[in-house]
Amino acid sequence: MSGSTDDLDLDLDLSVHTLGTGVGPRANTDAFPRLIPTNITVKWPKKKYSEFWDPEMRAWAYVQEFIKAPTWVTGPIEDIMAAYAAQSSFPVPRLTGTPTAADNAVIKQQVMGVLNASIDRADRTIEILDQAEGAGALHYWTGLLRIEASKRSPTYELMLVARKIGEYVSMGLKNKYLMRRPAQVYPWIMPLIDGPDTPSYPSGHSLQGHLISAAVKLALTPEVPPPSKVQPVVRPETARALDVLADRVAYNREVAGVHYNMDSAAGAFGAVQCIEVLYALPGTSIFKKLVALAKQELSDLP
Repeated sequence: MSGSTDDLDLDLDLSVHTLGTGVGPRANTDAFPRLIPTNITVKWPKKKYSEFWDPEMRAWAYVQEFIKAPTWVTGPIEDIMAAYAAQSSFPVPRLTGTPTAADNAVIKQQVMGVLNASIDRADRTIEILDQAEGAGALHYWTGLLRIEASKRSPTYELMLVARKIGEYVSMGLKNKYLMRRPAQVYPWIMPLIDGPDTPSYPSGHSLQGHLISAAVKLALTPEVPPPSKVQPVVRPETARALDVLADRVAYNREVAGVHYNMDSAAGAFGAVQCIEVLYALPGTSIFKKLVALAKQELSDLP
């Protein structure tokens, strides 16, 4: 269906429009420039663009601040890799060389863990499907905190920032270790969902989820700082719920068959390295200012 106007000679294909909603393309013809004044008056705007622009895109400014943090010795990816190598709580894929008998024993144990976790699929299938994408997983945090993503919320923005930083870090680490997914190592795993086209180690869901929870815990009253800092005498119950949620989302990826337990552990560990650096930023940083705003919003949480 199409309509036309004699003065502008506009032919609109209404099939690509959503009438009455303001959604759809705007079509200008060759005749349109004739309506523009020949002598225009324009002044430089006195007002800046709204500071509350798209929070998903604005989160990149926080990523830049995170990367430039003076706490890093070499850089986020390199420093976290060094921290991985210095610990013995979970396996770290070798970067070079031929796998050894010890490596084979490790991966056998990891595969057995994935197979054993699959027992929980019947109880968690809907949850796993819902959390497969980042937006779906984030919905669980907004539900826990009673935050509406459709409204401007500093807490929701803080969560988006943590997710974006976590994505940057996890993808950088994945690109270093290039660990194959569980089903690529042992096909009998038969994943519940198709894993993304990214390497397995570390788990992005785990790193991002634990970093989201860690960032929100800074906005609780009293705040719950990183593990290396003095913890509050009375820990908010919300902090415990945030920790459990992050662990559950990470484990669900193991149940689904797309991650090893070592992926989840490495993700949680990486999140700690990130929050330590973010916590050390000065009060004038945009991250700390955002935490302060979120703290006002969450002041009445138990």
